[in-house]
Amino acid sequence: MANIYGIDLGTCNLKIFNKHTNKIIKEKNTISVINKNQLYAYGDNAYAMYEKAPEAIQVSFPVSCGVIADYNNMQIMVQELLEKTSKGHVRGSEFIVAAPTDITEVEKKAFYDLFFKSKIKPKQVQLCDKPIADALGLGLDVNDPTGVMVVDIGADTTEISVISLGGLVLSDLIHFGGNRLDEAIISYIKKSFNLVIGQKTAMQLKEHIGSALPGREGEYTVVGLDVVSGLPIEVQISASLIY
Repeated sequence: MANIYGIDLGTCNLKIFNKHTNKIIKEKNTISVINKNQLYAYGDNAYAMYEKAPEAIQVSFPVSCGVIADYNNMQIMVQELLEKTSKGHVRGSEFIVAAPTDITEVEKKAFYDLFFKSKIKPKQVQLCDKPIADALGLGLDVNDPTGVMVVDIGADTTEISVISLGGLVLSDLIHFGGNRLDEAIISYIKKSFNLVIGQKTAMQLKEHIGSALPGREGEYTVVGLDVVSGLPIEVQISASLIY
C-alpha cells in the first residue's frame, strides 16, 4: 500500500508528516547555495549558517510571503528530505500539500508541480486549504454549521479565515508575520541599549522570553555589537522588555 505524506511549506519552517511512521519532521525552510546555483546545505544545517556565512555562500529562504520563490532549490530540498526520512521508499506515494488560499492559481500550481513533476513520481498529489488543515490539526469540527475563525501567524504572512460546513466562507492573507516582530525587537534593542543584533538573535528572544500578555518573567543573554565602540558585548534582556 502506498504511503501518504502531509506537507506544510512555511516561510520559516518545513514540516513533513509520514503516515507510515506517524512522525513529523520539522526543518528550517532554508537553503545555502555556493557558486550561485549549487546547493551546499539545506534545512537546519543551512539555517545554522544564516548571518554567519562568507560571501561565497548565499543563505536564503525558498518560500517568501507564503509562496514558492526559488522553485528549483525548493524541489531539490524536498526530495532530499523525503528520501532521507523514508529511506528511499518514497516513490509512488500520495502527497497532501497545505497551500494558502489567498494566492493566484499559478502560485498554487507551483505547490502542485513541486511534487507532481519531481523525480519521486508520486501516485497522487492533492492540495489542501491551509486553514482547513489548521482547524483539523487543532481538533475542531470543520463540518459544524457554526462559523470558526482560524488565525495562522506565519513568518511573512498571517492568514485569517472563517470556516463553516467543511468549507471556507472567507479567507484573507495579510503580509504581516513573525519576521515583523523580529524587526521590531531589533530596532527596540538598538534604541534602548545601542546594541545591534541579528534576525536570528531576535527570533531566539521572541521564542524564549516573548509573550503576547504581560506578566512573564525570565531573562535571556544576547551578544551583539555596541554601536559606539563597535565591539561585541553581552547584555541581559528581560521578558518584560520583549513584551
